[in-house]
Amino acid sequence: MKEKVVAEDTSSITTTDSGDLTTMTSSFNLPPKLVEDWCSAPKSFPLPYRDCKNKDIVNSIPLYGGLTNTLKMLLLGAILSFEEDRCFVIDESTSALPKRVDPANLFNTTFLERYFEPIGLSPSDDIVKEAKEVQARDWKESWDWKHNRRVFRQRDTIHSLGLINAHGHDLKRHVLKRMWRPLPQVRDRTCSKLEQLFNGSIQDYIAFSVRRGDKFELEHFEFATANQYITAAEKAIVNQFNGHVPIIFVATDDCSIMDEFHTLRPNWTFVSECSSDQKQIDGFRLTDMSQWTHDDTDTHFHKFFVELFAMAAAKYFIGVIYTNVTWWVLFMRSSSEGNDDKKDFEILKTPGTENREGIDYW
Repeated sequence: MKEKVVAEDTSSITTTDSGDLTTMTSSFNLPPKLVEDWCSAPKSFPLPYRDCKNKDIVNSIPLYGGLTNTLKMLLLGAILSFEEDRCFVIDESTSALPKRVDPANLFNTTFLERYFEPIGLSPSDDIVKEAKEVQARDWKESWDWKHNRRVFRQRDTIHSLGLINAHGHDLKRHVLKRMWRPLPQVRDRTCSKLEQLFNGSIQDYIAFSVRRGDKFELEHFEFATANQYITAAEKAIVNQFNGHVPIIFVATDDCSIMDEFHTLRPNWTFVSECSSDQKQIDGFRLTDMSQWTHDDTDTHFHKFFVELFAMAAAKYFIGVIYTNVTWWVLFMRSSSEGNDDKKDFEILKTPGTENREGIDYW
C-alpha cells in the first residue's frame, strides 16, 4: 500500500496510518524521548528501495570519510535517487570504513550491513543486473546547495515517496528515520548501555558533542573549549530548564575533556562513555581504522551509537560546527523546521569557522 505524505499547509511532514508500523513497547527505563525515537522498534516502514519506475539507470552512491560524513552523503544521495525515481546501490570500494591492513580483520559483510538494516539494493539484485547503466553519483553532486542539499526552508516534492511540498530539513528527517535503521541487536545493546549510564533517570538532559582528533591535523580547525560548552549550557539551563541543572551527557572522542568539565563545574553531573582507562585518548583519526580488529571496530561504533542516540534525544543539544556529527544529530532530532530548528540546540563556532556555512545551508 503506497504511503502518502502531505506537507502543503503545515510546517512538518505527517504520515497516514498506511505508512506506519505498530510500535513495540520498550522495556528500557530511559527518558521518554529516547524510548520513543530510538529505543523502540521503528514506527514506519523502510524505504521502498525496489519500487523505482526508472529501472534503466541505477544510481551508485560512493561512500567517503567517517561514518557521519558517509551517512550524510548517503542520505542526500538516497533522496536524489527517489526524486529521480531510480533505484540505487551503495559503493564501499573507496570508503575507509571497511578497509583493513590485516585480511583477518576484514568483514564478511559490507560495513553498513554489520550494524544497519539494508540500505538500497544489493549489487546482485536483478534490477541492478538488468539495468542499462549504473551511474555513479559523486558526493559533490548531492552536496549542491542550489537543490540537492535540501537546505533550510527549501521545499521539495518526491512523488515516489508521496512527499508533497516538504520542507528541506523535515524531508531529511523523514527519510533518515526510514533509511537509517540500526539492527535490533545493535539498538538493544545501545539502549541497554544508555540505561546503565543514566542509572534509571527519566529526566530531561543536555548533551554535548566534543570532536577533536584529526579535525585539527587534517582540517586545521581550532577546537571548542570546555568553557564554551559550559557557557552555552548555562544559557540553556536558564531558558530551557528553569534554572535547574540537569544531567549533562558528553559525547566525545577525547576523554581528557571530562576532567576539564569536572574542574569547571564540580557540582554538575556529567555522564559519558569515558572510562578511567580511556582518559589519554586524544580523539578519533580515520586513518587509524585500517589497523583495527573486529573488536576494535565494534567497541568504537557501539560507543558512537550510544552517543548518537543520547544526543538525538536530549532536550537541548550543544555541538560544534566543524564536524558532520553535528549535522547528522541535527536530523536525527525530531524538531520540526516550521517550529524553529534553532530553539533546542546551539552550534558552537571557533576561530576560523566564523564564516562557515550555518544551518541555513545544511
